Amino acid sequence: MPRTHRPARVVARIGAALTLVLAAAPALVIAAPRLGVEKPVADFGSVEQGTPVTNVFSLKNTGDAVLHISQVKSSCGCTAAVVSESSVPPGGEARVLATLDTGRVVGRTTKVLSVYSDDPELPVAALTLTGEVLADLALSPNPVYLGRLRRGETTSREVVIRPGRPGGTAAIRSVGGDLAGLQARLELGPDGTQRLRLALDGNVPLGRFSRELRLETTSARQPVIVLPVFGSIEGDVVVLPSQLSFGVARMGASPERRLLIRNRGLQPLSVRRVTVPESFDYSLRVLQDGLEYQLSLRLRDDVAPGTISGDVEIYTDHPSEQRVVVPLHAVVRRRG
Repeated sequence: MPRTHRPARVVARIGAALTLVLAAAPALVIAAPRLGVEKPVADFGSVEQGTPVTNVFSLKNTGDAVLHISQVKSSCGCTAAVVSESSVPPGGEARVLATLDTGRVVGRTTKVLSVYSDDPELPVAALTLTGEVLADLALSPNPVYLGRLRRGETTSREVVIRPGRPGGTAAIRSVGGDLAGLQARLELGPDGTQRLRLALDGNVPLGRFSRELRLETTSARQPVIVLPVFGSIEGDVVVLPSQLSFGVARMGASPERRLLIRNRGLQPLSVRRVTVPESFDYSLRVLQDGLEYQLSLRLRDDVAPGTISGDVEIYTDHPSEQRVVVPLHAVVRRRG
């Protein structure tokens, strides 16, 4: 008898057997971390303004691989967080200590902390602090940001002043402090609330604008409220960023930082020279002749550990903006 079909039958039987084995085998499972938050929202109730609020959040690794927490970010500068462990084994736990500074917070508030980890299903988890901060007076906005203004430009802002607790009757009775370049007028709004109208003069010099107003009140708890007012006045020569920080740098491994020098005027601009603190090296590159330049800075390898503060001075041929100053800051630590 012919045997030409036997190999085909054997192959068919082997294929069927493999199909049965694969069907019976369990699915392949890849080990992964899982971030679990026991109580993601903490309500601290009601506190007086200025009372520090703290809460400890519990983070658990419910997965079967090590959980790595890369960072915890807050939604505002008034909230800080410290994480106890950056690597959490399966079944382990880390704690996040959250602290809220209520010194400038009034009324119902909600602050969010974002936990970043390598959980593939939940790379960012939210932790929330919420509650009521009581004060005799609430100012909105506080502080007051005027923005980035061109030289000669004027602007105005309105601050609404309301009682910060039920049934409160406190009020602002006078405005003082550093009013150079500002006009301040206290008014009564149509709804019975006070309004502070602030107007910036058009003759304020170039650079960062920063003032602190002292508002005297009828409150025994808050006899004086300090209201910061800030912004920046820019001319034709704009340098971005307006402040330069190297953060914490290691000796011999400094990151490079760059400043962009832009000409917003009608005439071409040349950068004549640049001076930097002696701890830094720099290079100047022309991006668009007469319009845009790039200044790169790097810490020298032989810089000693410590804190460095100084100025980058940029000299141009602009008729009224020959010198632009950019504050610079760095903290140098030893390698290792």
